[in-house]
Amino acid sequence: MALADFFISLLTFVTIYSLFGLGLNVKFGFTGLIDFGHVAYFMIGAYVTVFVAMPAGLSETYEGLTGLGLATAFAGVPGGDLLGWLVALVVGMAAAALVSLLVGIPTIRLREDYLAITALGIATILNAVFHNERWLFNGAFGIREVHEPLSGVFPIGTGSFQLNLLLFGLPSVAILGYAAYRTAKVVRPLGVRPALLGTGATLALAGSVVFVITTMTGLVVDLGVLVLNVDNTIAFVLLVGSVVAGRAALTETDHIGALLALASALLFTLWYLGQPLVALVTDGETADLLLNLFWLYDATAGSAGGLDYDRFFFLFTLAFLVGAYLWVERTVNSPYGRVLRAVREDESVPEALGKPTFRYKIQSLMFGSALAGAAGGLWAANIGFIDPTQFASTVTFFAYTAVIIGGTANNRGVVLGTAVFWVINSGTRFLDDFFPSEYAQQLAALRLILIGALLIVILYYRPEGMLGEQDYDINLGRGGASDD
Repeated sequence: MALADFFISLLTFVTIYSLFGLGLNVKFGFTGLIDFGHVAYFMIGAYVTVFVAMPAGLSETYEGLTGLGLATAFAGVPGGDLLGWLVALVVGMAAAALVSLLVGIPTIRLREDYLAITALGIATILNAVFHNERWLFNGAFGIREVHEPLSGVFPIGTGSFQLNLLLFGLPSVAILGYAAYRTAKVVRPLGVRPALLGTGATLALAGSVVFVITTMTGLVVDLGVLVLNVDNTIAFVLLVGSVVAGRAALTETDHIGALLALASALLFTLWYLGQPLVALVTDGETADLLLNLFWLYDATAGSAGGLDYDRFFFLFTLAFLVGAYLWVERTVNSPYGRVLRAVREDESVPEALGKPTFRYKIQSLMFGSALAGAAGGLWAANIGFIDPTQFASTVTFFAYTAVIIGGTANNRGVVLGTAVFWVINSGTRFLDDFFPSEYAQQLAALRLILIGALLIVILYYRPEGMLGEQDYDINLGRGGASDD
């Protein structure tokens, strides 16, 4: 089976959580507000969007408030299904911003550590209320009938295989090519020797994992002509080699972020394109490789293939993320954004210049929370159901991890850090398929260990993150006067 469907799911997760991370970056990265309750606005955005969009009279198992049915209210208007859901999403964003205002007014004056603890406590209380009060949104049972905008329209196609492949397949290759180009630009500062050492470390690590898996499951590596019986000695040698080469690469370059990008790109290439390439050599099967290359094209969508709903929703969330990214970039690169960064560095300085810092912090809190609410609404439509367990406090700390990995106060870094985090978090889930079921708990812990180890490496070698803090143009005119 091709990995394209999983790739689409992973990319959708990355886009939604990048939007969630952008909201956190506005608060934490640019304003210096430590909000450990950021997930609360994610939850509020999800529940309010679903509540406003869903029609009345759901299944008998739902005992919460009756939905407003806004998505069906626009049924007579062309595109009314999507329009109604978008209005519901805006209401969810406004609700998240309003709750953040109510939370921020009494807490924003607290010291950073007290603010963090208070925000975490409020988020925990809100989650407990949503979990225990069934009259509100069905309590712990959640909402199972989430409105999915335009789901009835898909799959779509032109009726021609060649035209479908041209419309939906070639953009896939273009996106992969652009990703490779951007990765090459990030990796370019590496020297030849560190790059080779990093490549060797990555290949050795991947090889050791393969050998461990084949040994534990009693398999062999079959390359069509040569059959290698492997044992733990080879795995151990490869693992040691990966550690030695990786340590040498780290000590011989200052571009730790570039080295990490190189390793991530190599692992992705081996996993996503390497597996079907080996299958092509051994079995002569080209289907998986082609489906992975043309991942926006769904061969099962109708008789000639086309675009299914999952792929459409990914493109929709990507468009939303691009719009939010440009909005945030414009905001933080304006005089308003410069005041936010001044508040982060030393609040007394903008106060001395007559800036109402309390108002700026409240606005930053509301801005970031609105983005989190938008991410929550998109999350609900993507998953198809919501319940309070999806909004645990760990979601906030995952976002902090992604922001720190990519670089605080750097919106590109947030997207990159989120991608790295979710590739590791989601990719390691497949380890469960190769190991006996009794190791499930250990493997779940191993995933967190890998993420923690990555965070330690980033903080030790590059505390400013993979991309560091972004430099922003202050638009000084002639004589040092601001153009703004």
